[in-house]
Amino acid sequence: MFRSSTGITPGTAFEPRLIEAASTCEVMLVVIGPRWLTITKGGVPSIKAPADWVRMEIEFALHNNAKVIPILVGDISMPSKDELPDTISELAGRQYIRLHHRSSRYSLDQIADSVRALVTANNGVLPPPPAQVTMLTSLGTTSRSADIKLCGANVNGRHYSESIVYRCTDFATAVRGRVGFDLGRRFRSFKTTAGVLDDAVEGGQTGIFQVIGDGIMLAEHTASQGKPCVIDLNVSTVLRLELVAYRPGTTEHPMLAGVMAISGRSNKLPELAWANPTLYA
Repeated sequence: MFRSSTGITPGTAFEPRLIEAASTCEVMLVVIGPRWLTITKGGVPSIKAPADWVRMEIEFALHNNAKVIPILVGDISMPSKDELPDTISELAGRQYIRLHHRSSRYSLDQIADSVRALVTANNGVLPPPPAQVTMLTSLGTTSRSADIKLCGANVNGRHYSESIVYRCTDFATAVRGRVGFDLGRRFRSFKTTAGVLDDAVEGGQTGIFQVIGDGIMLAEHTASQGKPCVIDLNVSTVLRLELVAYRPGTTEHPMLAGVMAISGRSNKLPELAWANPTLYA
């Protein structure tokens, strides 16, 4: 059993551990209290905020076909599909268990019995191992533009420790940041959050993010500061994966960039990130 407050030792990087636990669990209990839908972050319901860990962990579990059980605290109603983010809307159709404080012992026994029945199904034989999680940056690059760095990134108020950052200073060595990886058809899916860096000098910029598999465009998304995009793709047939990011209008030539800088005009330099790109086997 995993609970983040007790399952992560001090000094351990919590993001990879949370991703691993949520992605590989057989059963997830989603405890829903009276304020679950109304707690806000920056004026936005937390459950719908791009960096909300609760929603992301549910997404990981659903993506891996885990048994996700809503636990309703008290007499609250089960949220409807319309009240939930699209990525976890199927939670509304899951059979829930109610937890009453006045009969908590009975409720907890019911929850324990339900979980036990799920993990010991098939005559006591545990289900096959769930999908394994690999951070894309751990594979090592096969190609990389000069302005691309593998490092941490802050996107929409959240720090992502295993990111791909395309950031230029003074001038762009290449107007499109490219980085390649060898997947070898070993992975089922690819997921990342793409966006403009929180500390971008020019926060109003727009970034274009492209995912290319074996020379074929798989996806193209647009993001801006505070409005990242989530990219989730099937890559089971992909041998070579290439990620391309750019800012439209970036000055191409260093000499022209120098002239623009001297005259105080923007070279529209990109400050973009692929945040925690993740592969699922």
